[in-house]
Amino acid sequence: SQGEDGVLRHQGRLCVLDVDGLRETILEEANGSRYSIHLRATKMYSDLREIYWWNKIKRDIENFGARCSNCQQVKVKHQGPGGLTQDIETSTWKWEEVNMDFVVGLPRTRRQHDSIWVIVDRLTKSTHFLPVKVSYSVEYYAKLYIKEIVKFHVAPLSIISDRGAQFTSHFLRSF
Repeated sequence: SQGEDGVLRHQGRLCVLDVDGLRETILEEANGSRYSIHLRATKMYSDLREIYWWNKIKRDIENFGARCSNCQQVKVKHQGPGGLTQDIETSTWKWEEVNMDFVVGLPRTRRQHDSIWVIVDRLTKSTHFLPVKVSYSVEYYAKLYIKEIVKFHVAPLSIISDRGAQFTSHFLRSF
């Protein structure tokens, strides 16, 4: 339908005719902007379909991504390794199973913290962000976890962390 502004729309989205390479220009701009930087086709489609509509937009985005050498390089770098994977079952109780990760290499704060410890409940996706120092011991992390997390929730039954099995094992033994 045509709006009062004279623009053709389909379900509120701008209808884009394939005139003078307009669709290709939209794809190039969306793909190369500093805010999107060679997105996966599914992400690019999700973003563009909120604004634009044309027949076979998804196919055009997939074809565009397949032709973009930068997209292919980004895709390869971010793909996980091949092989067998294991599904992670989700708990039925909040804060029984958590994921932990660290954001490191940050500028020091007034209290000399240089990292953020991110703790996520796998069931609800609720998150705590704790300022920490890279130099803290496993025992200190366990005490901090009890002080900041267990006092509001429960002790974890399962932890997934990329700090290695030794960290996780020592951490759980501290309870």
